[in-house]
Amino acid sequence: MARQKGIIKLKGTIGDITFYKTQDGHLAREKGGIDASRIANDPAFQRTRENGSEFGRAGKAGKMLRTALRPLLLNSADGRMVSRLTQAMMKVIQADLVSVRGLRNVIDGEAELLFGFEFNIRGKLGTTLFAPFVATIDRVAGEIKVDLASFIPANMIAAPSGTTHYKIISGGAEIDFE
Repeated sequence: MARQKGIIKLKGTIGDITFYKTQDGHLAREKGGIDASRIANDPAFQRTRENGSEFGRAGKAGKMLRTALRPLLLNSADGRMVSRLTQAMMKVIQADLVSVRGLRNVIDGEAELLFGFEFNIRGKLGTTLFAPFVATIDRVAGEIKVDLASFIPANMIAAPSGTTHYKIISGGAEIDFE
């Protein structure tokens, strides 16, 4: 992908080159690719269709998880969280050893691979809260519990200088990916 270096920042398309802005700066790319009907029907693109099917499944599973946790994510997610979560969901799907390639899914994959996923890469829990805690899930009773030992906030919370208050919020959801 080309980067624009000059003083004139373009946005739009000139000929077959598209100019656009991302958080990485001003970029340019050439129009290209293969006709969609060829990808959909040509036997040479079978693997592409399988990958696309699984990628779509990962995107939908990630959206389902984000929707379930939406109230908690409103003020905490970073700009690349969706792509990082889709990438993590792809790993879950690829761990499915039961289904055939192209039909692998989250249910038969390893959802445990999502353990420790940070929804805000710039505000990781492990670099902010140093107090010991234990999280437990009782699926039978339908309870999620976080036990947080008593602690001195000045010693166990890495907060910006001048901070006078803090709030610890936890949440959970039972999600049926079928």
